[in-house]
Amino acid sequence: MWQSNGRVNVYEELGVKPFVNAYRPLTRLGGAIMPRQVLDAMRDASCMSVDLRILQQKVGNAIAKLTHNEAAYVSCGAASGITLAVAASMAGMDPILSAQLPNTDGMKNEVIMHSCDRGFKCDVAIRCAGALIVNIGDSCGATERELRNAMTERTAAVFAVPPDRPGKLSLEQMIAVARENRVPVLVDAAFLVPPKGNLWKFTRERGADAVFFSGGKGLRGPQCTGLVLGKAGVVEACAFHGVPNDRIGRGMKVGKEELVGIYAAVKLFVEQDETSMLANRVRQLDCILESISSIPNVVLRRSSGIKAEIIFDSRAYDFSPRIACRQLLDAFPSVYLEPSRDGLLISTECLESGEELVVAQQLHKLFSVG
Repeated sequence: MWQSNGRVNVYEELGVKPFVNAYRPLTRLGGAIMPRQVLDAMRDASCMSVDLRILQQKVGNAIAKLTHNEAAYVSCGAASGITLAVAASMAGMDPILSAQLPNTDGMKNEVIMHSCDRGFKCDVAIRCAGALIVNIGDSCGATERELRNAMTERTAAVFAVPPDRPGKLSLEQMIAVARENRVPVLVDAAFLVPPKGNLWKFTRERGADAVFFSGGKGLRGPQCTGLVLGKAGVVEACAFHGVPNDRIGRGMKVGKEELVGIYAAVKLFVEQDETSMLANRVRQLDCILESISSIPNVVLRRSSGIKAEIIFDSRAYDFSPRIACRQLLDAFPSVYLEPSRDGLLISTECLESGEELVVAQQLHKLFSVG
């Protein structure tokens, strides 16, 4: 249970208040809680020294096998994996070109993206390598002709952000055009696990050259890790630009503890029973929503098995969604739900066993005070 977790003592010493995360495993919320098996693996790794290059390679090989990919590289979060893959797309494994990054004079340096996919972390990650982003289409999507017209001798990569939706080019369409121009396709899937099948769907089944996942979200590994999965050439070039080499990724360090931790997390993740795990998450949300279903002036809008919006009349309760979020955080035990325009967004993605009872209790107190 959250109340008995030893982390509380450390946070209290530092003057930081922990909370039950009843929203999502976002970076700003500390990511997911790591399972005991991951913590044990990291603790074991911390007790001995090891050649980091060899460990990187062995962990990469093991994760590639677990995820049915040609190769795998552990990056310092998904964003750094994107930076390294873009650097690899521009400079390859050329020591002279790689040494001048982020100065891209004399090399391909353009990355093509849908305009409607702009504005997220991938923008910064791409630019960190020195690349320029070329937009195609508008807020509604793009056409194949627009993609073809954007292709030039300076195109280094095509960048895709799932999911496919009406108006956007499908990943298969983007890959087909990119192949004609001998340009790699990179896919940002940082949030898209579970399901576990996504670990190989974008690369082995759909044909992308590389895909990026956060290690500290759905995989429940160390927060400062990410995965680059895909073709061996791209992955090997990421390692070439990364730690401990003195290239553009030198500051994107992944230590021996994190390398072992993400390996343990991926192994646990692919071996778990997804059906029972999802059923438990659904049960937790059922428990929370049922406990507050009879509260006056509250409407429950379920968007999926594990996500919902708690809509309430601010006039009836005399507080806004943002104030409600703050009151839940100020309570003990502290709970985080994301404020929306009309209420609070809730998800059971991060709840530990029994924490659904804490969330239900605090919601009852919130609306009772109102």
